[in-house]
Amino acid sequence: MRKSLNFIKSTIVSVTATTLLLVLVSCNSSKKEKEATFDKVAAMQAIEKENKIFTDAFNKGDTINAVNGYAADAKFMPPNQKAASGRKDIQSTLAGFIKAGAGGLSIKPVEVWGDENMLTVEEEWSMTDKDGKEVDRGKALELWKMEDGKWKLFRDIFNSDLPCMAPPPSK
Repeated sequence: MRKSLNFIKSTIVSVTATTLLLVLVSCNSSKKEKEATFDKVAAMQAIEKENKIFTDAFNKGDTINAVNGYAADAKFMPPNQKAASGRKDIQSTLAGFIKAGAGGLSIKPVEVWGDENMLTVEEEWSMTDKDGKEVDRGKALELWKMEDGKWKLFRDIFNSDLPCMAPPPSK
């Protein structure tokens, strides 16, 4: 009887251990399969395409088409001012940059991380005036999310590489 009880206990332990091992292996292989199917090169190419659409529109002063690259719940976080939330506020902020004399924006993606739902993109950018003279340059980190089958800007934050302007002289 005792041998029979020990056999049953060892069988239960073996079956439980095997089941746990199979569950762990299947969870891990699913993650590896997901990583293997995501194409970072294609994602970077898609971001470059979206950046070209954005910069072409921005450089023409077309804030409507420029803002179409942002997700419906996007935030645009330029330096030294409050974040703009949503396309309408972002469009207004972009129009302010254009009215202030921004003439040419160029954006170059440097590196991308993420998966098929959300990407983080490190970028370098430069801004020229209407005469083509560089007036600013810097770096950016952007979050892009998949929305309606396209990559859309979800969070956009950047800053300048140039030194801060000196304050005006006091009177």
